[in-house]
Amino acid sequence: MSVRAVIRPVQHSIGTHPRGEVTVSAHCLDGGCPWTLAATADLKAADLAMMTHTGLSGHPTFARTFQDVALVRRLELNEEKREIAPLPSAGPRHGRADN
Repeated sequence: MSVRAVIRPVQHSIGTHPRGEVTVSAHCLDGGCPWTLAATADLKAADLAMMTHTGLSGHPTFARTFQDVALVRRLELNEEKREIAPLPSAGPRHGRADN
């Protein structure tokens, strides 16, 4: 008796989890400036904070980090399924890709 496996491509989509949120944090890149912005989901307030820092200090360059919770859906399996996976609790990370 032999076992056969059939491998076929499956289409997926990826996007921000609808129950999650995008957050941004930032820090000033002017040499030695200690200004930082803690992670916030209020993107307009983050922009305003950076522009205010520039107005007060003249420092125009920032490193911004955006973070979200991604949701990958296997299109074939989810065509009829309207449920959305819950957000995971903050536990150990598995299958993490480091770049």
